[in-house]
Amino acid sequence: MTRFTTNDLAFSGYSTTVDSNKNHETPDLNYVNKTDEKNVTDFCNAFLENYNVAQTKANFQKVETFLQHPYLEHAVCSAHLSDWIASNWIKRIL
Repeated sequence: MTRFTTNDLAFSGYSTTVDSNKNHETPDLNYVNKTDEKNVTDFCNAFLENYNVAQTKANFQKVETFLQHPYLEHAVCSAHLSDWIASNWIKRIL
């Protein structure tokens, strides 16, 4: 499985809240902070794996682009985000 990193993100301006000098609690996998680069990266990687989508940089960035869609502006629930992205994956809504 290909694991993309924050360097593969298409957009910039995310917060970088991860401090490598501290032990962090397990992140809440039900909540997606769409302003945090690590959280967005983890969500995009998980989506590609869970939905058996070809693990290419283009698809990774497509998931990231979907997260920016106006319909999902206030959505933070991982399941809701994943379901919406999956149901709109082949539509031309971007």
